[in-house]
Order: sequence, then structure tokens, then C-alpha cells
Amino acid sequence: MADSSGPPAAGLDGADPEPIGDSSLASDVLTSDVPASDLTVSDRPPVRRREAEAPLPAWPLTLMISWFPLWFLLGLSGFTWVIFAGPMAASLVRRRGLVAPKGTGWWIAFLVAVVGSVISIDSTARLAGWSLRFGYYIAASIVLLYVLNGRRGVPTSTVIRAFTMLWMATVVGGYLAFVVGDLSFRTPMAYLMPGPLLENDLINALVTASFADVQDIIGVPVPRPKAPFPYTNSWGSMLALLTPFGFMALSDRRVGFSPSLIRFMLAASLVPAIISLNRGLWLSLGLGLIYAAMRFGLTGGSRAIRNSIAVLAFLAVALFVTPLGDLLITRIDTGHSNQDRTELIMDAIDGTIDRPVFGWGAPRPNDRPGLPSVGTHGQIWFVMFSHGFVGFIGYFGTFLSLAWHTRRQPTVAGMWAHVAIIVGMLQMPYYLQVPHQLFTMFVAAALALRLRSSEA
Repeated sequence: MADSSGPPAAGLDGADPEPIGDSSLASDVLTSDVPASDLTVSDRPPVRRREAEAPLPAWPLTLMISWFPLWFLLGLSGFTWVIFAGPMAASLVRRRGLVAPKGTGWWIAFLVAVVGSVISIDSTARLAGWSLRFGYYIAASIVLLYVLNGRRGVPTSTVIRAFTMLWMATVVGGYLAFVVGDLSFRTPMAYLMPGPLLENDLINALVTASFADVQDIIGVPVPRPKAPFPYTNSWGSMLALLTPFGFMALSDRRVGFSPSLIRFMLAASLVPAIISLNRGLWLSLGLGLIYAAMRFGLTGGSRAIRNSIAVLAFLAVALFVTPLGDLLITRIDTGHSNQDRTELIMDAIDGTIDRPVFGWGAPRPNDRPGLPSVGTHGQIWFVMFSHGFVGFIGYFGTFLSLAWHTRRQPTVAGMWAHVAIIVGMLQMPYYLQVPHQLFTMFVAAALALRLRSSEA
């Protein structure tokens, strides 16, 4: 595989990333892997030590993502993000001249709010949850810097390949829900976890492997997929976020997957996506595909436009000629949790007003009978309730900044990476994004910044 430090030689690493039509963006691309206008660079003098110039190793990212189904079965999927961030951090500290996305101050403000919110933690279980989430935020920061600075050693094609494998595993997990139903078991990690930590709902869910939740939402029991994630909403959210990586693999032959396989998996994903009854998945991915088609149309990417239109046409035909369309309409007509969600949102806003600066540190039990904890139905409401208005502004500002600075892309893969950020932002009002979605969005942002350059 060609080193990503320079343009791949013809025939060495497959075809170059597919450009978007005759876009004038190509003339604006800098020779470095990340545009200088979107980066802040350390003022420290250059270091000529060999380790400071060595390529970053790809194996931590590959093991973390490509082997994700194994970590799920072992009960480690919620912890590998932090575990593998360790060797990434060790590699980064030996390098100099690291770059970070412009607007990193927003993320720093969010981290300050998270640290400040610890004063509201009042139990061991909540402290365990807070500590794990804070570990996720630090690990996600490391992964963002690692991919962004990994032009040498961590090629774009390697990153896309790993997340495309996770996307395909998610599709397979959707079908496993129909085969094994709500089968669940305590993983090896569950037996090693101290009892008090298992009292935290998040930690307990992470160490319990479950393939589906059988729920009666539309009048009949339906197995809603979960694997390889802890919740049905996590599965739906991640399928939407990972689908752009499938399109990235389709546009860049260096990733190594057959276009026929990618097209087959795209078509196959429709069945579990509809049967999951996950309206958030439908909304975020549907709007993301429409946004992608519009952007490709504006930039003149004729092939990308044809692919986007073909996907939308296939969806329309499949919904019209199969029972999936009736199922989708029935789910849309069935409000189910709409009233509960509205009440949870109002509770989160009221709680934030009570502690507006740094929030409550973690979700809290709801005083309304039968409703889940306040701050558990949507990342916006979670961040606002747990970390106050300071945390909310920092978190939302981070992704708004990343979306803005990645909006102009010279390649199809780069545009799909940008679309993944948009899909994630559309999910913020109704999906939690820790840990899996946060890492996926940060990696997509790092790829989008790298793919703005002529050296993918």
C-alpha cells in the first residue's frame, strides 16, 4: 500500500480518489494533507529525532474498529475506544508540529464544562459513569488528532476500510436480530467488573451482549436490532453514520472492497433499517442522502449524482413493491414515544435552568412515573442537563465548526465524510452520541480535512 505522505504512484495503490466533476475546488487545495487555513500548529521548534518523524502506526485504529464485533462479544466494545487511544497518545507525544482543527477552542470549552460538572456527582455509580464518559471525550480527542496527523502511516484508505467493515458488521447484526431474537448473555467482562460499577446503567449495558429488543410498537412484536452495539437506538444511529463510509469505499478503489459487494450491502441494509422501526435512522440518513445529492449537483459530480439518484430510486421502488413500505408508514403513523420524549425534553430544560453553568454531571431519575432518566434521550439534552449551557455551547459549536470547515471538498470520498458529520448533527436532538457516534463523527471530520488536500 502506498504511503499517504505523497500522491500514490499509478498502479501502486489503485485508482486515485474520485474527483467531484470539474469543481474549481481542486485549484484551491494545498499541498499538505490538511489545509493550513483550518489548522493551528504548535509553535515549538522542529525536532529532528527519528521518532518525531516516523509514520504513525495504523494498528491501534485497525484493531479498535475492524475487530469491533469481537470486542462486542467479549464485553469490551465500550472500553476499546479508551484502551486503544493509549498507544495512539504514546505515538503522538513523540511527534512535533501536530495540527488540530480550527475551532478546537469549542471542544476545550466543552471539556472544561465536563470537568466542572463533577462537583454535582453524588454517588459511586454516577461517578463511574461520569469517569467513563470523560475518558471517552479524552480518547475521542486523541483519535481525532491521530487520524488528522496520520497522513504518513495511517492512509485514508485504511481508515475507510476499517469503518466500512464496521458498517457491514452493523448490517449483519441487523439480520442476526431476525435469527436469534432477543438473545443476550453476560460477557466475560461482566464477570470481571466490580459489582458497584454494574449499578450504572451505561456500564451494565456495555458488558451485556444482546442482539435485539423485541418490542410491540405497531401492534405486533418486532425484533429491533442492537448488535454490535448496546441499544437499538445506537444500532440505528450508527447505521446512518456508517453508511457514508460505504459510499466512500465505493468511490475509492484503494479501500479494497469490490464495488459489487458494497452495492449489495447497501441494498441489503434496507431490510433491517426499515424493520428496526427506527425513525431517527430514517430521518437522519434520508436527509443526509438528500443533502449529498444536492451538494454533488452543485459541484458538478455527474457520477456521484447518478449514484445518489440511483440509491434514492432504489429506496422508492423497494418501499413501493414490498411490505417494507407499509411497515414504514405504520411506524410513522404510530407516535408511540412522542409524548414521553417531549416530557423528557422539558424536564432536561427545567433541570438545566436550575444548574445553568456546569449542570448535574450525569442524568438523574425522573420524577414522572414510568419515564427514563432525565438527560438520556438526545445528545443535546444530555449535554445541556449534565454539563450546563457551557457544555452545550462547546459541544454543538465543535461540530458546527467542523461541518463549516469541511464543507468544500474536491473528492467524492471527502464529500461523503462531510455528509457523515451532517448526519450526526441531525441526530443530536434524539440520539445519544457516546461513545460510538462521537468517535465516528470525529474520524469523519479528520478524513474530511485530510481529503481537502490533493494528497489523499
